[in-house]
Amino acid sequence: MYIELENVFQSVSRNLGIKNYDHHIDEWIEWSFEAEKYIGSLDTFRMIEATYTTTGEQATGTLTFAANPSDGDWIELNGTRLYFKDSSSIGGAQASNEIVIGTTLALTLSNGTVGLEQNLSTTVNSNAALFNYPETLNVATYAVDTTAGTLTITYKDIGPEGNNYTISSSSSNVTFSNTTLTGGKHMFRNQQLTLPKNMIKLLAVRAGGNDLQNKHAEFRPTSTTHRSRVGQSDDGTQQRHFRYYVDGNRLNITHDQVTEITITYYEYPTDVRGWPMIKDSHITAVAQYIMWQHKLVGYYNAEVPQYIIKDLEKRWYYLCAKARGDDSMPSSDDIKQIGKMWNNLVPIRSGNDLLDF
Repeated sequence: MYIELENVFQSVSRNLGIKNYDHHIDEWIEWSFEAEKYIGSLDTFRMIEATYTTTGEQATGTLTFAANPSDGDWIELNGTRLYFKDSSSIGGAQASNEIVIGTTLALTLSNGTVGLEQNLSTTVNSNAALFNYPETLNVATYAVDTTAGTLTITYKDIGPEGNNYTISSSSSNVTFSNTTLTGGKHMFRNQQLTLPKNMIKLLAVRAGGNDLQNKHAEFRPTSTTHRSRVGQSDDGTQQRHFRYYVDGNRLNITHDQVTEITITYYEYPTDVRGWPMIKDSHITAVAQYIMWQHKLVGYYNAEVPQYIIKDLEKRWYYLCAKARGDDSMPSSDDIKQIGKMWNNLVPIRSGNDLLDF
């Protein structure tokens, strides 16, 4: 689980006695990312897959309403929770995160889209959900089919970023296609694709989709020679060897018949502002690193004695090592499976690795 930096900043400001940390945000963000890189354990960064096609695709998702939600039920779109309320409830369902329940499902869905379909470039409804939560809601478009009882969400930008848009609901009358939008794909052209900005390390590349015309559907590490041929012709007349190389933030392809490429890589997760997010078990260590670096500025200006800097440094190295150790500890399920392996004296492995046989 990853958390936003405010949780770390509040801890730092409390420990240093700083009431307003706004003047230090820029350097604290930079130091937070530095600390995460130094911790560098397996769980520090996320392993992600991103698919590129010649046209690119937008991420989409659908919520299906079997019947009217009940008073107090909610749907959560990209972290913003919208409540369904009867018009007779306290407050009359007038808040920007409330949707009036109509006498029919069609009316309820129409009420919900009043705020979600608001176009910010025209007349602005100051009470609309889209106006009050633009960072989370204005990244997508919303279309309602009152006959089918569906709300379809389409991410505005082409690319896999839309696959991070989350969906959930408390109502038993609401089902959704997935917990996130799906299907978002990057675009590549001229046998070249741009690697993600928040990529830490490229792990592997796969050329071609799952159709039978592509003869190279498996992932290959960057250090592996790609000997298989890929292409769009079953008879092999257009199939060629697939090669690629990385130059800066670009991945260059030596094959002009490939229409889909998937990469797997480590990334540092970011929030809607582009700030890096922190592993929840690293809060104390990251906060300690920020305090150390913050006080170093005072030390360089002859305002802080050396023994304080040494104490902060020693504490940081201890917490950094502890964070690495905690991340490397096996879970209870892992320990249980390790015990079964040991008792059987037979290594049990599968495609999903440690399974509970």
